[in-house]
Amino acid sequence: MRKGLLTISLVLLLSLAIVLPSCTGEGETTGTLNVQATLDGLAWPSSGTGAVSYTLTGPGTAPTGTTSVPKSFTVDAGAWTCAYVSGGPGEFVDITTAATQTLAADGTITFTLNFQSAQVDVSVTFVTWSINGTPVPPNPFGPGTFWWVNEDTVVDAHYAVQVGGNNTGKPITLHETKTITAHNVGIEGEMPGAPIVWHVLNGLGAVSTNPPFDISNQVATVEGQPAARCTNILLPFCQDVHLDVECDVETEVGATFTKKVNWVRNPAGVNITALALLDDSVFEISAIQAFTVFTLVTTACEAVGGEGFVDTDQANDCSGASPTIFIGVVPKGFPPTPLPPG
Repeated sequence: MRKGLLTISLVLLLSLAIVLPSCTGEGETTGTLNVQATLDGLAWPSSGTGAVSYTLTGPGTAPTGTTSVPKSFTVDAGAWTCAYVSGGPGEFVDITTAATQTLAADGTITFTLNFQSAQVDVSVTFVTWSINGTPVPPNPFGPGTFWWVNEDTVVDAHYAVQVGGNNTGKPITLHETKTITAHNVGIEGEMPGAPIVWHVLNGLGAVSTNPPFDISNQVATVEGQPAARCTNILLPFCQDVHLDVECDVETEVGATFTKKVNWVRNPAGVNITALALLDDSVFEISAIQAFTVFTLVTTACEAVGGEGFVDTDQANDCSGASPTIFIGVVPKGFPPTPLPPG
């Protein structure tokens, strides 16, 4: 009888050992796989998630959602390989601690995608003044001569921009600042006259590129302060007035393009009644005495926007000052200075 009881007890004990879960984790078959990223040795992004595509290859079904970091996955134990596909900040460098790692059951492995800021060299130079899109010298007939303009005339400036670097085609945002210094030199450039009055138009077509790129966040400023549309600007005799237009341009590494800024429009000569309200210039003349002359000098600067890029030569980020152009306004009906052949 005792022998039978002992046999039954051993069978029960063995059954319990099979049914009860292990306290040592021996029954686990999955673990945690983390993917994160760095930019120039610092965690990226600093908050939230960043867009970067990668693949994870290992035992079982590959996880989905491999398009952002940081991210954690629950996957089968075994050897896993992480491979970079696209996206992220700057230039992809490598994956640490290794691109292939072994995940133990109930364990954790981490793949770190490392990036460094891409090196670019952005430069800008002044190219030419233009009137109604036709390139012109600063003085039509040499020093001391003026470009006489009448109604419906726009004075423009052209700049050449180049984005060099070894990541051709990679999208990049440039923050651009173009400035003019306007100076009222009086009637026929000699005698004091009434102040010139401009106003801010900040037209959507005032800044353009060739080839065309997306332009956003365009702001006009007066003496360094953002100015709303229709803000009046006084140009007293013999005083400098500093104006600019700032915007962002979505372009790419390797791009070379021309930027045109339609700086000021004379909408209806000196006999202004209703403003033209055309959206193709930064500023517009509101009032000016007949035969009054003003001068313009322009500069331009480019700055690399966003993260993941470093400008290797900031000495060429700004153009030098342009030649001074002389603009005089004649009464309505007077002929303007003929423009050069197109």
